[in-house]
Amino acid sequence: MTLPLYRDHQAPAGLPVGAHRGLWYERFFNAYDDDWTVPAEGKSRWVTQSAGPAGEREALDQAAQRQLALVTALGGRGAVFHAEWHFATGLGLPHPVENGLAWHHTLGVPYLAGSAVKGLVRAWVEVWDASLDDEARQRRLDHWFGTLAEAGAFCFFDALPIEPVSLHADVMTPHMGKWYEQGGEISDVARDWERLPADWHAPVPVPFLVARKPRLLFGIAPRRADDATALDEVFQALKAALEWLGAGAKTAVGYGQMHEEANSTKELLGKQQAQAEQAALAQLPPEQQRLRRLRQQLEQHRERNIKPEAGGPLMQEARALLNEGLSWPAPERAELATLLKQLYDQAGWGSGEKKRERKGLIERLRG
Repeated sequence: MTLPLYRDHQAPAGLPVGAHRGLWYERFFNAYDDDWTVPAEGKSRWVTQSAGPAGEREALDQAAQRQLALVTALGGRGAVFHAEWHFATGLGLPHPVENGLAWHHTLGVPYLAGSAVKGLVRAWVEVWDASLDDEARQRRLDHWFGTLAEAGAFCFFDALPIEPVSLHADVMTPHMGKWYEQGGEISDVARDWERLPADWHAPVPVPFLVARKPRLLFGIAPRRADDATALDEVFQALKAALEWLGAGAKTAVGYGQMHEEANSTKELLGKQQAQAEQAALAQLPPEQQRLRRLRQQLEQHRERNIKPEAGGPLMQEARALLNEGLSWPAPERAELATLLKQLYDQAGWGSGEKKRERKGLIERLRG
């Protein structure tokens, strides 16, 4: 059978190693029969074959770091939320198996669009937040989400997985006959019995893909600096909406319910800070870079109450700097002398001859 692709194009029989799973799922469906219809077993087979790990860990980590850096630079906040069970998004998108999936265009993983995050928080404020009276509710809706005259005070970012996503085949079994498609066309109950929402209809299995317990990074930033004072309230609304309403599709049966993971958020923020420090370090002159690394190593040893080992990397670095530092500019030489004295005081100066030699070099560094 010829696939409906470009002429002379030969599609692979299965998903290539390292390929974009979302692109494969959306564009390379190959379960048609000879009449270009999709049999039920073809749908099930395609969904089952499309299950598996999606996304590359390094690319997802970098994307999360970039987004968190952007949100932070805008004065916003990011947080990681963990789905308690399944998560599905974009099931209403067109696809031969009748259920699509919202795939990130470059990362190849399911994600929740920023517009969906905004809609979820708005639904919580508009319908479910019982702590607000009508006046406060409307004021919050206008301020947070905007009006026809003015944009909302907050920007809602896409919720991205921070690690590869495990995709699994799931199935729904609607048993309302043609009610959902043709229920509005009933003219005669006796004649149109197939269109009635009744429990005598045979269930029709419909396969679809779900992400199992993904961990997503959510980000919200104020549009203006003055709006940052309400950021905590927005995040509280997001947290409540994810816990009680759930995100994505089929939330009525428990899909998409999520809880915040403070440790994962802290880990991401730590990585971001380390990357920022590394970038700042790279902008310094070589002497300043060496001094900063030496200072950080000394602080780590003090915090952990660890005595530098005689043959360890820190002492080897110190021996090299005793001679290299003599050619440095005067301010850097003086700072290096102070740090090396602190290091040898903590580690011990060694034998009498080595002690005199080291002290002499440090005095020469001071000039």
